[in-house]
Amino acid sequence: MPIIDRLLGILGLGATIANVALLKRFLAGVTIVIALTAISSTMVGMLLIMGLYGLYMGLVHYGFDQEAAIITVSALALTVTAVLVALAIMRWRELKEMPDLMKSPIINEAGKLADAFMDGFLGSRR
Repeated sequence: MPIIDRLLGILGLGATIANVALLKRFLAGVTIVIALTAISSTMVGMLLIMGLYGLYMGLVHYGFDQEAAIITVSALALTVTAVLVALAIMRWRELKEMPDLMKSPIINEAGKLADAFMDGFLGSRR
């Protein structure tokens, strides 16, 4: 059983799905985006490491001591890491707040309305 079918089985429990083929295509697209994001992140990381090494070699070439060049490059790397960690923490907090939005009465009523429509739509075809 392919992983997409398993995901569909999990998602389909208790939900109304009008078009399973569309959902399969959506999940396949999400999987591709996740894979491309992982590959892109790895490539950007390699480029960042190469850039830091090039900066180190440039500093040494233009007269910095090795220790001073290492300290400078390390400070830059720590600054970039701190900024990326801060951005990740901000996004994580935004994601943690998303379930609170789903508890909104307006969204809950819209979901009930959509479920009632699908029940009526699928019930009239039988």
